[in-house]
Amino acid sequence: MGETLTIVRNPMDDDEFERAVAEALDPAQQDPAELERLLRVSYPQAVVRPRGLAEEPGVVWYVYREGHWVSGR
Repeated sequence: MGETLTIVRNPMDDDEFERAVAEALDPAQQDPAELERLLRVSYPQAVVRPRGLAEEPGVVWYVYREGHWVSGR
């Protein structure tokens, strides 16, 4: 892909979820569906959504542990 990938995690204060995302992410592949599949082994409601803003530099994915935005702990 070649573009910079930015991950926006939710919730941001869950260190275990942060580690799971980092471990499951394959920067060479950069496939949101594959990341979602891998995360759902431990987080069955996890959802990965690419942000599709035109003319945006780089790639941004929203990664939701609960399938939607939730506030912190």
